[in-house]
Amino acid sequence: MPDRASAAPGPAERAETGDLGDRLAGLLAELPVAQRTAVVLRHVVDLPVAEVAAVLACSEGTARSHAARGLAALRIRLTADTTEETA
Repeated sequence: MPDRASAAPGPAERAETGDLGDRLAGLLAELPVAQRTAVVLRHVVDLPVAEVAAVLACSEGTARSHAARGLAALRIRLTADTTEETA
């Protein structure tokens, strides 16, 4: 009976995922506190916007703005890091 391929990630995939996680953590640390907090609470912890707003003591619109701006900054920085690595 042939061995079935495991659905679990292999060592190379785990290393790449770990590297990306480390890079994202470093990039998150560079964000302003309100943006970092909003991104983590909304997209990592998965809190609703109303709860993010309560934690940040701001309106829901401002909490959405902090999260959106934080994500945009992360995308730009992550893209810049990736571009530098391939250059």
